[in-house]
Amino acid sequence: MLSAIHCWDWEVETGDRQLPVQPECQIDIPEDSKPVQVVPSGPGMPDQLIGQVLTIAMHQAEKSVRITTPYFVPSADLLETIKTTAQRGVNVELVIPKNNDSMMVKWASRAFYSELLSSGVKIHEFDGGLLHTKSVVIDELFCLVGTVNMDMRSLWLNFEVTLAVEDPAFTLKMHQLQSHYIESADLVDYNKWKQRSIYHRFFERLFYLFNPLL
Repeated sequence: MLSAIHCWDWEVETGDRQLPVQPECQIDIPEDSKPVQVVPSGPGMPDQLIGQVLTIAMHQAEKSVRITTPYFVPSADLLETIKTTAQRGVNVELVIPKNNDSMMVKWASRAFYSELLSSGVKIHEFDGGLLHTKSVVIDELFCLVGTVNMDMRSLWLNFEVTLAVEDPAFTLKMHQLQSHYIESADLVDYNKWKQRSIYHRFFERLFYLFNPLL
């Protein structure tokens, strides 16, 4: 499947059609193996495919949703899904870098903090460098991991691929990795956040205007 997606992307970019080759080795699949679904997106793919998978996964959550992403500039629909998930009692945690390599993304991301915090979402700002893991763990049983960021360019324009992994053992390791990130992060306090300066509010609103381009 991944080879087929690569051939698709290659033809879109170059016009050169190369069909994927069959695997040379045969693998005996264990009886207790768990499914992994490949979810691509990009020009020529069904609209909002990965966005739909994210939305469905969060709607199915019963206990917890934990998201890590370096770039967080969500669409209105995705933002509403995250807020609604937290408002119905699910423990929703967002882990993003405190210092981003894009100043515009940093300020645009913070424009969403107030809505998220008031809905009960916990925001952890990772202070151990540029966090680049793109993952979503649902109820510590199911996870999504891949290349897609929580921004509109990734969800609408870029060639991206996400793996939907239905393996509790793998998901547990991903959850433990996320916990390691949280140990090196600062939890955003809502009361302190509401007291931020007018200077900060100005830049948040300014770069929020550019969020469809980020």
